[in-house]
This record gives sequence, C-alpha cells and structure tokens, in this order.
Amino acid sequence: MSKLIVGNWKMNGTTDLVDEFSRMMEADNLVLGLPYIFLSSFRSKTGKIKLAAQDCSIFSEYGSYTGEVSAKMLRSIGVEYVILGHSERRALSLLDSAKNVYRKLSNAIEAGLIAILCIDESYDQLIDKNTAKLIEENDEKVILAYEPLSAIGTGVVPDILEIAEQIVDIKERYHGVTTLYGGSVNSKNASEILSIEGIDGVLIGGASLKAAEMNTILSTGL
Repeated sequence: MSKLIVGNWKMNGTTDLVDEFSRMMEADNLVLGLPYIFLSSFRSKTGKIKLAAQDCSIFSEYGSYTGEVSAKMLRSIGVEYVILGHSERRALSLLDSAKNVYRKLSNAIEAGLIAILCIDESYDQLIDKNTAKLIEENDEKVILAYEPLSAIGTGVVPDILEIAEQIVDIKERYHGVTTLYGGSVNSKNASEILSIEGIDGVLIGGASLKAAEMNTILSTGL
C-alpha cells in the first residue's frame, strides 16, 4: 500500500503556484495542506489531489465568529483532511491548548474530515485523556503526525532508529493509529524515512512548495 504524502504549505503560496501544482501533480496518496484562500480555487482546477486545511475553528455551528472557518464549511467545498495542533500554532497563537485541540478534533470528525493531529516528543502530555479516547473511538478518522521540535524547519532529522522507536511507542499507545513522521523531510531523506517499519507516511513542510521535489518524494512512497 502506498505511503501517505502530506504537504503543508503553511502561510505560503501564490495563485501561480496553485496553477503549477494543479498541472504537475497527480497522485492518489498525495494530500496538500493549503491556506484557506487557495482551497476552493485548487479544487476547481483539479479533483485529482486530496486537500487539507491547516486548521479549523473550535466552533462547530454557524454564527457570529468573525474570521473563523468551521470544519463543516471545509467539508462543503470538498476538503477531506485538516491539520490540527501544529507546534507552530501551539507556540505562536497560544490558541491550540489541549482543550481547544480536542474541540477542533471533535468538530473535524463530526464534519466527516480526516484529522491529521500533530504531536511532538511530549505527546504523552499533549494528548489528554479526552483526546486519547476520541482517537481510540475514531481511529479511522484520525492520523497522528509525529514532528519532533528539533526537526521543524531546522533541516536536522533525528536518527532513524530514534524515529522508529517513537513511531512504535505511539502506535502502541494509540492502538495502531495511522502515524506519519514530519520535520525537515525532503527528497534526499524521504526514502530512508519512509522505509522505517510501521511508518505510514510523511508530513512535509518547506519541500512541499516545490512540485518537482514533491514528485521525487512521491516516487519513493509508492
């Protein structure tokens, strides 16, 4: 079975880049996490690539929540995945507390999205009891993305054996849930990372903005 390749554009991208990716990319195991403003336009250009939002609101119902985008809204425009609890959001916005991540995760599942929940080395603290129970009850609708803080945006990837140990522990703790590795993944190291036993795919940051780089990574994930 092909490994899942997820790209997270973060706060990057242009309409030209959207056009380029819609022309050059085609893979059943590819998910692109785009800024909100590009999701609809990308979907209108091609239905060949699965889309992820980079967040969703803690609010589940429509209402007077200026600037918020709900999981239901995302699902209504053809988005299939949502990235939740990324360490950058936890650190910068201070809004992704364990309680709020739980609310977002619950909303995403209820709306029919597959949630990609980001965790770092302290996953036993990031995932509280309520969230752990939600993951266990909805293991087909939740993906865990293990991203050690030392590897995010640094170009430094932990030792392969260390990654393997963490992946095994995560799967044992959370009943075999689909688990990705993220943090400085690129075309040079993707093959080795994807060969780790038990790993189900990768979450890619900076390299996901380059179509040629992503096509190379996709070729290793088949």
